[in-house]
Amino acid sequence: MRVTNSMVSNTITRYLMQQSRDLQKVQEQISSQKRINRPSDDPVGMRKVLDYRNQMATVEQYMDNIDRGTTRLEFTEITLEMVDKLLAVIREISQTQAKGTTTSRDLAAKEVRNLYDQAVSLANSKLGKNYMFAGHQTDTPAFGHVVEVSGGTAGDLVFGLSADASSVTIEITDDNGAVINTISPAGGGTDGLNAVAWSGLVPADGLYRFTVSASDATGDVMEYATYNGDNGEVRIVTGENTEVTIDADGRNIFTPAGKVDVFEVMADLIFALENDDETAINAQTKKLDNSRSQVNDIRAASAPKIYQLDNTGQFWANYKPKLEQLLSKTEDTDLNEAIMRLNQIDLAYQTTIATAARIIQPGLINFLK
Repeated sequence: MRVTNSMVSNTITRYLMQQSRDLQKVQEQISSQKRINRPSDDPVGMRKVLDYRNQMATVEQYMDNIDRGTTRLEFTEITLEMVDKLLAVIREISQTQAKGTTTSRDLAAKEVRNLYDQAVSLANSKLGKNYMFAGHQTDTPAFGHVVEVSGGTAGDLVFGLSADASSVTIEITDDNGAVINTISPAGGGTDGLNAVAWSGLVPADGLYRFTVSASDATGDVMEYATYNGDNGEVRIVTGENTEVTIDADGRNIFTPAGKVDVFEVMADLIFALENDDETAINAQTKKLDNSRSQVNDIRAASAPKIYQLDNTGQFWANYKPKLEQLLSKTEDTDLNEAIMRLNQIDLAYQTTIATAARIIQPGLINFLK
């Protein structure tokens, strides 16, 4: 078989192209420090790499969930601790003023009003842009006087009164604080929760605030905040088929069914102080003790959840480096080995070029042989 220059040239060219590709591949591995840069580099290895990356993304999401859950629980604990301290102060005032004078009770009523406002503010605490204790209605204040208009229909105006009131005036305001409607329900209002229909001209859909003024024959009647949220809860996914549930329904803290309404007790105490009613003042002391117990029961229930989140977070923090190690072992290149391979391929490439230069003679005489 006669070996022609064309056959020799094609063979050498093929080897040079292959060596060039090998050089480029090793250079890319050294530059990226990755053994696998595309599926064709190692199909089986790439499948493992994608699996490890997916597991790491899942673990990172679990850790992020745990951080958010822990932050929420710790924020709740701080808030409820402050609520408990407020209730303790109010309870002390109630006990002291049971034997107080008219003057001291008037001053105490003003102090309790300030503490009441602080308690409502704490109940409406926000974490970021979200109200903490309004269930899933995170854009609505948990407690206060808010009414929603939806589809051109307004909800009831719900509020609490510390006593029967012969006269009640409700002013509805827009976002700018301008009064858009005033309602004076016939018959006034009754002790406890009241719901008044908003009839007549209803503005655009949205949330509207309202204020309540109430009085009876002896003077003003204290009104108090009601719940605006729902019974939503926050689910913190901490692992596959594993989650921690955090109650976000503020009623379970401040106005639990069948127990003491924290805001109603404060309102009743203010009304009793303003009316110099010793019997009513005494009645609130025990209720305030129960209110503190309710708040502290919620705090106690949160402690195991914080412990669980902490333990789970530590598990994932220890597991993540193992995944990173497996990923690195599969995906990363050994730089020393890659550099040695680069030198070997480069030497082979240079040798091939030198050999080709000796074998392939471009002279005319050589082509005529």
